[in-house]
Amino acid sequence: MTAPVNIAVIGLGFMGSRWARAISEHDGSRLRVVSDVKEDLGEEIAERYDATFVRDPLEAASHPDVAGVVVCTPENLHLAPALAALDAGKVTCIEKPIAHTVQAAEQIRDMATSMGVPLLVGHILRFEPRYAAVQRAIEEGRIGTVQAIRSERIGKIGDQRVLGGRTTIPLYYGVHEFDLARWYGGAIVKVSAERSRGVLEQDGFDVFDLYSAIVRFASGAHGTVMLGWSLPNSTPGWGKSGFTVIGETGLLQVDQGSVGLLMVGRDGLIDEDVFFSPIVHNRYAGALAIEVDHFVRCVRGLAEPLCTADDGTEALRISLAMEAAAASGKPLTLKMNPSGARA
Repeated sequence: MTAPVNIAVIGLGFMGSRWARAISEHDGSRLRVVSDVKEDLGEEIAERYDATFVRDPLEAASHPDVAGVVVCTPENLHLAPALAALDAGKVTCIEKPIAHTVQAAEQIRDMATSMGVPLLVGHILRFEPRYAAVQRAIEEGRIGTVQAIRSERIGKIGDQRVLGGRTTIPLYYGVHEFDLARWYGGAIVKVSAERSRGVLEQDGFDVFDLYSAIVRFASGAHGTVMLGWSLPNSTPGWGKSGFTVIGETGLLQVDQGSVGLLMVGRDGLIDEDVFFSPIVHNRYAGALAIEVDHFVRCVRGLAEPLCTADDGTEALRISLAMEAAAASGKPLTLKMNPSGARA
């Protein structure tokens, strides 16, 4: 049996802690190094999974005992550990978004290219079976040429208890939806948008609540994307989200809010994740487990990253263009990147 590959996880927050556990559960990988600015958290997770805690993220990213590195820090702190990992020749995964600015994203992309190191951007929706089925149906020509898309991802007010106003809707949700839009429809060349605020200001958060965007693809297809995090906390599930693709000869639709499971307790509905990182028989399953397996295969040289540095950079570019268009009230035309063709 082939020995497991050693992997480091940098940043042990919401997603990083999940990556650490999922890597430790994968038969083909070993969680060898963890890093976080919170020493107590890092040491606790290191002890739990028999890993080594390294406080310095750059030291962890270039650790001689690891072949792969997963960067799960806040997006504004992705650049330095990502560059350190790539410079050391480590196959790298960066949680979405790839960075907080296009300039930083391009630095990461260019380093990966110049070093010839595979880089996966962690857009987990690409690994969720329903969203992947939509892409496969398009690729196989089952609905003809894509004519339009419609997307929505609107979270709850309570999201800010975790986020604390530290990020924006385009960075948090936009990159998800625009990555899917490109995956399904190809390059996006024009963005118009509107935005509003007020709901979260009442809770002390200086952030916009809701964005509505209209996009045009290079192919001539078009669509709408609505993003927000202003729904009441009593909203069932984790908010309202889904994706629709209209083709010449058919329709594809994912309703993320419908899980086919009802759980009710003394205080009302109980939300249960059954798609992204569900725990099944004491192990992670779902999209996260599929994504981790794909990354392990990339580290082993058995697969090429499904979501590349180019993909992550373009999703970020479109998300920030939506924000700029909403701020100016004017449509923005985007240059078509050679990577814009549907994957």
